[in-house]
Amino acid sequence: MNEWYNTTEIAGLELPGLPATKRGIDKLAKRQGWNGRIRKASGGGLEYHYTALPPAAQAALLAREAPPPSDVPIPAPIPPKSRELDPVAKADGDAAAALLAGKARDRLNAKLAVLEAFQGLTGQALMAAVVRYNAGEITVPDHARAIVPTVSLATVHRWRDQVQRLGLARVAGKFGNRKGCGVIDAQPEIAAALRGLIVETPHVRACFAAEWLAARYDDRPMPSRMTLRRWLSRWKDENDELYTRLRDPDDWKNRYMLGWGDASAGIERLNQEWQFDSTPADLLLAGGRHSLIGVIDVYSRRAALHVTKTSKAAAIAALTRRVLLDWGVPERAKTDNGQDYVGHHLTRIFQALGIEHQTSAPFSPWQKPHIERFFRTFAHDLVEMLPGFIGHNVGEREQLRARQQFSDRLFVKGATVELADMTPEDFQAFCDRWCAAYHARPHRGTDMDGQSPLVKAAGWREPIRAIANERVLDLLLSAAPGDGWRVVSKADGVAIDGYHYLAPELALYVRQRVRVLYDPDGDLGKVWCFNEKGEFIAVAECIELRGLDRKELAARAKAMQQEHMQAAVKAARAEAKGLNLKTAVEEVQAARDVAATTLVAFPSPTAPHESPGLTGAAAAVRGQSALSGGEITPEMLKAAGYTRAESAPAGEVIPLRSDGWLGNLRDLCARTLGRDVAPTAAEADYLATYYGETRNPRIFEGEMTEKYGYARFHAWKKAVLDQAQATATRIQPMAG
Repeated sequence: MNEWYNTTEIAGLELPGLPATKRGIDKLAKRQGWNGRIRKASGGGLEYHYTALPPAAQAALLAREAPPPSDVPIPAPIPPKSRELDPVAKADGDAAAALLAGKARDRLNAKLAVLEAFQGLTGQALMAAVVRYNAGEITVPDHARAIVPTVSLATVHRWRDQVQRLGLARVAGKFGNRKGCGVIDAQPEIAAALRGLIVETPHVRACFAAEWLAARYDDRPMPSRMTLRRWLSRWKDENDELYTRLRDPDDWKNRYMLGWGDASAGIERLNQEWQFDSTPADLLLAGGRHSLIGVIDVYSRRAALHVTKTSKAAAIAALTRRVLLDWGVPERAKTDNGQDYVGHHLTRIFQALGIEHQTSAPFSPWQKPHIERFFRTFAHDLVEMLPGFIGHNVGEREQLRARQQFSDRLFVKGATVELADMTPEDFQAFCDRWCAAYHARPHRGTDMDGQSPLVKAAGWREPIRAIANERVLDLLLSAAPGDGWRVVSKADGVAIDGYHYLAPELALYVRQRVRVLYDPDGDLGKVWCFNEKGEFIAVAECIELRGLDRKELAARAKAMQQEHMQAAVKAARAEAKGLNLKTAVEEVQAARDVAATTLVAFPSPTAPHESPGLTGAAAAVRGQSALSGGEITPEMLKAAGYTRAESAPAGEVIPLRSDGWLGNLRDLCARTLGRDVAPTAAEADYLATYYGETRNPRIFEGEMTEKYGYARFHAWKKAVLDQAQATATRIQPMAG
């Protein structure tokens, strides 16, 4: 019987359980770790002992071949090659086995049970035991038989080697791709793109990711949707904290954000810090959903709630008024940066009362944790039992809606169904009663030490800043128009919403800014005015709304202003008394003379500057012009492209003036147009020459039109130019 076969021969045997191709046999031999040797025949390669084959293939091969003689022992298979042991790797493998769970742990236990059945067996005895195990004659636990129904001799040798060299965990097996070897991880650019996609859209689905990758990297091997789905799921599991932070920052805050510090650190006094916040109520009242505004004193944990339709500055001011009268004035108020808390109204109130106003960073509710925790305690207490409770989140609201009968649902066509008949006033009364009980309840925490807010507040024996005059507080809490600032006009006083408010005292603040507050009693005809230092000026009244006598009020204001100015002037003159102001100019000039003598200016280098204007002015000073002959010669005119048709008749010389063309033309008009005298040929030629050259006649024509009239001047100009054309005595451009 032949005992050694190469892969081609094994494929040709067509044994059960084996591939029918050489390539398939090669893959199976590598995967199962068949013991082989180098062929000595031509061609080389590997050959395998028949005992390395699977049990079914061995049985078929033995049945097909004649059994060897009984006196000839079957040679033992070649044992696995001895390898150098690594104590560190074995220790790591044994330690990792203790952490296995699920299917990996089941595989480990099954294989160890099989190895225990073959304990101490080697050579022919081990081979016979393998055949008996595959026939079901060796008893092992049921779970081991279910996981390892058959085994080969080579597999037993491999398992023993792995346990000895790499530890127990290696026998549990590793399935799937090795980390970093998949189609995604093997392409770092694609993996980075997927991570960026998750960061930008944490809810992304595998189907969209597959289309996006295919469109973006059309020249790369693409993973399947199932592979993408597994990769995304694994990344989310391995980066749960990061994924939670990207998907839901509030959930991350609740699950991961550290809370090791003491939120009350530095709070040592009653009313040292109040925290304000607003939240929608988890309750549907008659008239719709409302909001809650809350405030808590961090030191004592006293708290108060105010029910309002929406969170506005006026509602916050109403709650502030109540706690200011009940608790006193705080040192610091901490709010978020919402517009209702950082607007002009509340900011002005805190400034007027001397309260430091701090705001938390955007989207950072943990910076005012006490009011946040108070809201949570209130919302998860008796509120959940009230009629109209709509749940704390969308999931709870869906469950509550599903529990309602169909006839009670809000979307019944043509019907309006109220979930609750509790009014905002009823809910406010409930909040007040709940807060009273909350103040009497012992609180946990190192800073409370089991005390209730009432006991903690009562234990403070130091003075508390209190407001004695409630009327003054009402005035400070009053709303203001816009930002509250107005500039006093000398004509209309203080203007608000198209109305004008006047007071005699405002005459002293003309063109100055004043702070304006509406009347705390709601009288629209009055406003309260304060200067920039916060000092009270007067109560200004609107004459349109209160029917006042504007003339009488104006007279009083004017008299007060005059009196104030006279007093100011008198005081200023008293200060100037004794000063010789008549010599002030001489004193200043003398000081400037002294300063001037101490400065010596070095002459700067100069260079002659020339321009056409300077050249013309110099010619005028010398009495020369273009028409006087002077420096303009016939040769120069000819070179410039001009020639004279014929000279003017003798005796017709136009007197020249020093101011050039414009002066001569003025004289020409005065001698002819002004006296209704026809111009001479030389004068007509002079005017035609002026218009024939590139000059701007607007100044000349404007003056003459204004002096003699438009029609008269232009008729004269046309007649003179026609005369010059007829006599052909003006300078004309040469042809060509």
